[in-house]
Amino acid sequence: MYRMHCAEIWGGTRATNEDLSTRALTASLYSNASEGCKGGDIYYFSVCEADMLTRIAIADVVGHGPDVNRIGRWLYDALAAQVNSHEVGDVLARLNRQVVTECGLKAMTTAAVAGFCFADTQLYISYAGHPPLLLWRQDDQCWRPIELKARLEATNLPLGVMKGIPYDQEQIRLVSGDRLFLYTDGLIEAPDAQGQLFGEERLRAILGQVGNESLLHLKQAVLRAIHEHTGGILTHDDMTLIAIEIN
Repeated sequence: MYRMHCAEIWGGTRATNEDLSTRALTASLYSNASEGCKGGDIYYFSVCEADMLTRIAIADVVGHGPDVNRIGRWLYDALAAQVNSHEVGDVLARLNRQVVTECGLKAMTTAAVAGFCFADTQLYISYAGHPPLLLWRQDDQCWRPIELKARLEATNLPLGVMKGIPYDQEQIRLVSGDRLFLYTDGLIEAPDAQGQLFGEERLRAILGQVGNESLLHLKQAVLRAIHEHTGGILTHDDMTLIAIEIN
């Protein structure tokens, strides 16, 4: 397992199957590129200089091919430049301005950014058109989506759609043993031979069956179910998943 330290950034766009830890949390992740070893899914972890804030981000650049990977690497670098920023909604707003100004719709990207503060055990979450994080609490042992409150105006849209979009931020207190599950839509949109999608309901059922088993076991259970559903054919889209447990 890779151990991250102060002022460190880890992640990328390459296919990977890795476990890592910070002072605050432990994570197990998997990323598969549908076209070779590099895709448009982004996974990102960082620890601030004071070792108090662990940031996690997952993003999915819309489309396929080498251009998508180049955009993904550019977005990863833009995220890395904000390693010490606490407000995750502001992080997405700044990223959106960059994407709209420099790339436009060709770089449209969904994203979820979370920051966990070690001092007060608060999790801060913002979305840009991305599937919501799933939360499993030790006290009720049930997986539930962390959703933002609906607003009438346009908010939380994918990066690159238009300037000036506000990104809301949710705040949740976590305790030791609580878990999070982040993923890109390539997971729930994986088709079987008849075209039926894997779906969020199936995903949550599998996660629920794992119970208190290790993060590695959880990750392997999801990947095994995806393999059985698709017959091992994962060429429809890039697919990334991240399982996290609070230390």
